[in-house]
Amino acid sequence: MSTEENKAVVQRMFDAINASDLDGVADLLTDDATVHTGIPGVLGKDGFRGFVGLYLEAFPEQHIDVHELVAEGDRVLARHTHHVTHGGDFAGMPPSGKQAVIDGLELFWVRDGRVAEMWHHDDLLSLMQQLGAIPAVAVAV
Repeated sequence: MSTEENKAVVQRMFDAINASDLDGVADLLTDDATVHTGIPGVLGKDGFRGFVGLYLEAFPEQHIDVHELVAEGDRVLARHTHHVTHGGDFAGMPPSGKQAVIDGLELFWVRDGRVAEMWHHDDLLSLMQQLGAIPAVAVAV
């Protein structure tokens, strides 16, 4: 597949998440898809789908803005921003109704038109600070 086709697969993944379409997410995954993230055991199509499902349950009001997709061969890097409202349990915190904006980078390996692996790197410290779970610390420069 071309780099443009691989970028289109990744864009469709974000579009499916924005639509809260777990079936659409699953359709874009290989059976052995893997997510490399701080949450252990996100393996296979069902694990990946469950990972996205946890996010959508914790933040049912959400939108991801994809700022750019950069591709080389079968790898696609996505720079994006999550806009979320905390509406479900997350990391042991009950819903707060607080809004948060989180920047992130994900690297995808696209194989035969489907996502085979994803390396997940969102600014979770900023998220936890915005939700009030961790105090924000001012740093003097």
